[in-house]
Amino acid sequence: MDLDAPADAWYVYVAVAIVSVALAGLALGVSTGPPPDAERAATTIEGATTSEYPARATVEHDAETVTIDRRTITMGNDHGTSHASVDYGVAVPVRGNERLENLTAGAAFKDEYAEALEDGDRHAFDEFQQDVESAFDENSGRPIRANGDLRARQVTVDAAVDELDPVEERLTIEVTDDWEPILSTVPDRIWDPEPYIGAMRVTYTGPEDRRATVHMDGEYRLSDTLPDIVPNPAVPDPEPLDETVELAATGHGSASSVIRPRSDGQINISLPGDSGRLRSSQPARDPLEFTVEATDPSGDLPSATGSGELEYADGSVEWTNEVERDMEFDHEHPAIGRNDGGNYYVTLVAV
Repeated sequence: MDLDAPADAWYVYVAVAIVSVALAGLALGVSTGPPPDAERAATTIEGATTSEYPARATVEHDAETVTIDRRTITMGNDHGTSHASVDYGVAVPVRGNERLENLTAGAAFKDEYAEALEDGDRHAFDEFQQDVESAFDENSGRPIRANGDLRARQVTVDAAVDELDPVEERLTIEVTDDWEPILSTVPDRIWDPEPYIGAMRVTYTGPEDRRATVHMDGEYRLSDTLPDIVPNPAVPDPEPLDETVELAATGHGSASSVIRPRSDGQINISLPGDSGRLRSSQPARDPLEFTVEATDPSGDLPSATGSGELEYADGSVEWTNEVERDMEFDHEHPAIGRNDGGNYYVTLVAV
């Protein structure tokens, strides 16, 4: 009996060995652990969300990616994927926003928004709200690479924590030229009229695009300035002065216009004898009364009104007003709520 193995038997042996090693390696590579515990993460988020007081909580996890989409959370790693949801509130994943990430880690609102709180032209809560809305839009529903800890914090902020400083608006009416007869060869000993307002520069300074409507009332009257040598029939009747100018503050804050009040009626007469010739419009007699109405086309700022008088001898007159700037906030965004005390709250989550 021939018990010798065939000459190629060692090839078969080597092949079987290689296949066995490969199968063993494949078996070792098969996942045997559970997927991440999304339910535990959801419970952690909900614990912060449902607290009667501002609260934060942290849970360790082994997820490689975490996706938070409003009330649902999905966690995944090499062992699989798990899903869970919270029953109350909407979570905001804060990846990429340093201020919100710091808040989630326990930082104080007043520290993270200190610059806005100190700047009278910035509103801290407004910036916080913009940060929250931006983080919500950018991160919701997007898988985020995880770092082993999930942190959740409910942040509650009183919108009145900050306020904008009022801004000043100012209207200036300045006499820039005198009224003079168009032509007068009448000797000064016969007629030397007092100076009256010949031109005014009206300047408004205020918030950009805010508008000021300035209305001036008065009278054009020449009669009681003329010498007795002028016959009454030649003197024009007094006329009402009615001027309006509208100004809108520019990006530089100011706008101006020049008003040259002129009457329709004029005198044009040669005086008897060698007394000379007189031609003139009527002067705008003191005082000129003005009213101003300042309005904001956007409706963000309250309207304001004022009034005053200007005489030639004054040179100028000024009206000033402090415009209060109030911020109004809504809680229509799904991630931002409002409690019975009027404070706003949001649940921030970092993974």
